[in-house]
Amino acid sequence: MPGILVIGEVAGGRLLPASLEAAAAGAALARALNEPLFGALAGHGHDGLDSAAETFAAGFATLYLAGHASLQNYSAHAHVSAAQVVIKTCSPSVVLCPHTLRAREWVPCLAAALDTGLVMDCTSLAIEGTQLVAYKPVHGGGVVGEFVVHGMPRIVTLRSGACARGTAAPNTQVERVSVNAPEDERVTLIEEIAAPASSGPKLADAKIVVSGGRGLSSPDNWHYIDEAAAALGAAVGCSRPVADSGWVKSTHQVGLSGSNINADLYIAVGISGAVQHLAGINSSAIVAAINTDAQADIFTRANYGVVGDYREVLPAFVEQVRKLKG
Repeated sequence: MPGILVIGEVAGGRLLPASLEAAAAGAALARALNEPLFGALAGHGHDGLDSAAETFAAGFATLYLAGHASLQNYSAHAHVSAAQVVIKTCSPSVVLCPHTLRAREWVPCLAAALDTGLVMDCTSLAIEGTQLVAYKPVHGGGVVGEFVVHGMPRIVTLRSGACARGTAAPNTQVERVSVNAPEDERVTLIEEIAAPASSGPKLADAKIVVSGGRGLSSPDNWHYIDEAAAALGAAVGCSRPVADSGWVKSTHQVGLSGSNINADLYIAVGISGAVQHLAGINSSAIVAAINTDAQADIFTRANYGVVGDYREVLPAFVEQVRKLKG
């Protein structure tokens, strides 16, 4: 019987949180199609996958662990080989993967190898009859495209933050599959340089995010954002123009070409609200905006808005937060 296969991603021995979002979306499809839900993880050696497998507890009928020395360092060919082994084992009708930097490379290679349909960076999925329909922002985020995915299996990558994570459920069975080293490996790892660890919550996982835009006028005023984020225990974000101008690192960028936010509270300070930015905060529960322009597009998405000078509004807000925290 076909099923829904969710391929999670392991990096540094840890499961990426976006894998749990893909698992929740996979569970919804499995219920709609009345098919079993399968999971898969690939990494260096089976023992190294055990801790990730414990985190990846999403009620799979079977969780496949594909371990091989060739997966110690990231390689698109190695991931494709591992995925093909799992797909041959369980014959899924749909394959879901989180849309990560790695997936952007190896998942299209997998679809090409299987000669099947692929839609990437989706924000939601639906079943219409027997058809799998995928939705994703197109034309800079101004339009949501609707795609019917064909082929067998149908492959989709899901944007981080687009789906809520499911609740943990015990896996009924773990099966270890044998993976051979990929033939004709074309890439040799010369050196791996880890990015410096940043302080504070990670942007993609933060429950509260404070973002600044060009309305701050100068990088000298960025301390207003840092102070507000520190008071709230929030992550720091920014609009694309701010990142492009070098005020802060591009890793703080929120939007279609940056990080997608799934926050409980998103505070936009001096951000006009371009469609690319609004697409990145679409999944946030509450959006609060501060802007001097009452006609700014950010107010079309904001649950709460203040038309005024952030240099007066934001410090007063932070002071009230500090008083409430005692």
